[in-house]
Amino acid sequence: MEESEPKPRFSYAKAFPSDWLKEADLMGRDQTCTVESWRYPNSKDIGFDGKPITKGIVLSFVDREKEFVCNTINYAAIRRLHGLDPADWIGRKVTLYPTTCRLGRDPQKGCIRIRFQSESNTFRSGGAA
Repeated sequence: MEESEPKPRFSYAKAFPSDWLKEADLMGRDQTCTVESWRYPNSKDIGFDGKPITKGIVLSFVDREKEFVCNTINYAAIRRLHGLDPADWIGRKVTLYPTTCRLGRDPQKGCIRIRFQSESNTFRSGGAA
Protein backbone atom coordinates (compact mmCIF):
# COMPACT_ATOMS: atom_id res chain seq x y z
CA MET A 1 0.00 0.00 0.00
CA GLU A 2 1.39 3.41 -0.96
CA GLU A 3 1.82 6.07 1.64
CA SER A 4 -0.28 9.08 0.83
CA GLU A 5 1.10 12.56 1.13
CA PRO A 6 0.01 14.44 4.23
CA LYS A 7 -3.02 16.60 3.73
CA PRO A 8 -1.96 20.27 3.53
CA ARG A 9 -3.12 22.50 6.37
CA PHE A 10 -5.22 25.44 5.28
CA SER A 11 -3.75 28.85 6.00
CA TYR A 12 -6.08 31.82 5.65
CA ALA A 13 -3.07 34.15 5.61
CA LYS A 14 -1.57 32.27 2.64
CA ALA A 15 -4.85 32.08 0.77
CA PHE A 16 -5.79 35.72 1.37
CA PRO A 17 -2.62 37.72 2.10
CA SER A 18 -2.88 41.23 3.50
CA ASP A 19 -0.46 43.93 4.57
CA TRP A 20 -2.82 44.91 7.41
CA LEU A 21 -3.60 43.14 10.67
CA LYS A 22 -7.03 41.54 10.32
CA GLU A 23 -9.42 39.41 12.34
CA ALA A 24 -8.09 36.10 10.97
CA ASP A 25 -4.56 37.00 12.13
CA LEU A 26 -5.74 36.81 15.76
CA MET A 27 -6.46 33.08 15.30
CA GLY A 28 -9.72 33.24 17.21
CA ARG A 29 -8.34 34.58 20.49
CA ASP A 30 -7.53 37.77 22.36
CA GLN A 31 -4.01 39.05 21.80
CA THR A 32 -2.38 41.71 23.93
CA CYS A 33 0.03 43.93 22.01
CA THR A 34 2.30 46.83 22.93
CA VAL A 35 1.93 49.97 20.82
CA GLU A 36 5.23 50.77 19.12
CA SER A 37 4.26 53.78 17.00
CA TRP A 38 1.43 55.55 15.24
CA ARG A 39 0.98 57.57 12.06
CA TYR A 40 -1.66 59.04 9.80
CA PRO A 41 -2.50 57.06 6.66
CA ASN A 42 -0.61 58.13 3.56
CA SER A 43 -1.36 57.93 -0.16
CA LYS A 44 0.31 54.49 -0.42
CA ASP A 45 -2.01 52.91 2.18
CA ILE A 46 -4.64 50.82 0.39
CA GLY A 47 -7.48 49.20 2.36
CA PHE A 48 -9.03 45.75 2.07
CA ASP A 49 -11.47 47.16 -0.49
CA GLY A 50 -8.65 48.31 -2.79
CA LYS A 51 -9.31 51.99 -2.08
CA PRO A 52 -6.93 54.43 -0.37
CA ILE A 53 -7.28 54.69 3.41
CA THR A 54 -8.24 58.28 4.15
CA LYS A 55 -9.46 58.15 7.76
CA GLY A 56 -8.19 56.89 11.09
CA ILE A 57 -4.67 56.22 12.23
CA VAL A 58 -2.24 53.38 11.63
CA LEU A 59 -0.72 51.63 14.63
CA SER A 60 2.40 49.48 14.74
CA PHE A 61 2.85 46.95 17.52
CA VAL A 62 6.02 45.52 19.04
CA ASP A 63 6.72 42.03 17.62
CA ARG A 64 4.00 42.37 14.98
CA GLU A 65 4.86 42.50 11.31
CA LYS A 66 1.53 43.92 10.15
CA GLU A 67 0.18 47.36 10.96
CA PHE A 68 -3.34 47.94 12.29
CA VAL A 69 -5.71 50.47 10.76
CA CYS A 70 -7.42 51.98 13.78
CA ASN A 71 -10.91 53.21 12.96
CA THR A 72 -13.11 55.54 15.03
CA ILE A 73 -14.56 52.77 17.22
CA ASN A 74 -11.18 51.29 18.09
CA TYR A 75 -9.67 54.76 18.57
CA ALA A 76 -12.40 55.57 21.11
CA ALA A 77 -11.72 52.35 23.03
CA ILE A 78 -7.96 52.99 23.19
CA ARG A 79 -8.59 56.63 24.10
CA ARG A 80 -10.57 55.43 27.15
CA LEU A 81 -7.60 53.31 28.18
CA HIS A 82 -4.63 55.54 27.39
CA GLY A 83 -5.80 59.08 26.60
CA LEU A 84 -6.59 61.28 23.61
CA ASP A 85 -3.13 61.57 22.04
CA PRO A 86 -1.80 58.44 20.26
CA ALA A 87 1.74 59.55 21.18
CA ASP A 88 0.79 58.71 24.78
CA TRP A 89 -0.10 55.16 23.73
CA ILE A 90 3.45 54.24 22.78
CA GLY A 91 4.72 51.53 25.12
CA ARG A 92 1.19 50.86 26.39
CA LYS A 93 -0.67 47.57 25.98
CA VAL A 94 -3.98 47.02 24.22
CA THR A 95 -5.89 43.76 23.89
CA LEU A 96 -7.24 43.03 20.44
CA TYR A 97 -10.04 40.53 20.03
CA PRO A 98 -11.65 39.01 16.94
CA THR A 99 -15.36 39.47 16.46
CA THR A 100 -17.88 40.27 13.74
CA CYS A 101 -19.60 43.50 12.81
CA ARG A 102 -21.92 44.82 10.14
CA LEU A 103 -20.15 46.20 7.09
CA GLY A 104 -22.39 47.25 4.25
CA ARG A 105 -24.72 44.37 3.51
CA ASP A 106 -22.57 41.85 5.38
CA PRO A 107 -23.85 41.50 8.97
CA GLN A 108 -21.07 39.06 9.91
CA LYS A 109 -17.90 40.72 8.60
CA GLY A 110 -14.83 39.68 10.59
CA CYS A 111 -13.29 42.61 12.44
CA ILE A 112 -10.96 43.47 15.30
CA ARG A 113 -12.05 45.36 18.37
CA ILE A 114 -10.23 46.60 21.46
CA ARG A 115 -11.06 45.03 24.80
CA PHE A 116 -11.64 47.70 27.41
CA GLN A 117 -11.42 46.69 31.05
CA SER A 118 -11.36 48.89 34.09
CA GLU A 119 -11.53 48.08 37.78
CA SER A 120 -15.22 48.94 37.96
CA ASN A 121 -16.55 47.36 34.77
CA THR A 122 -15.83 45.46 31.61
CA PHE A 123 -16.71 47.02 28.25
CA ARG A 124 -16.33 45.63 24.77
CA SER A 125 -16.23 48.19 22.02
CA GLY A 126 -18.55 47.25 19.21
CA GLY A 127 -20.45 48.54 16.23
CA ALA A 128 -19.70 48.92 12.58
CA ALA A 129 -16.19 48.98 11.21
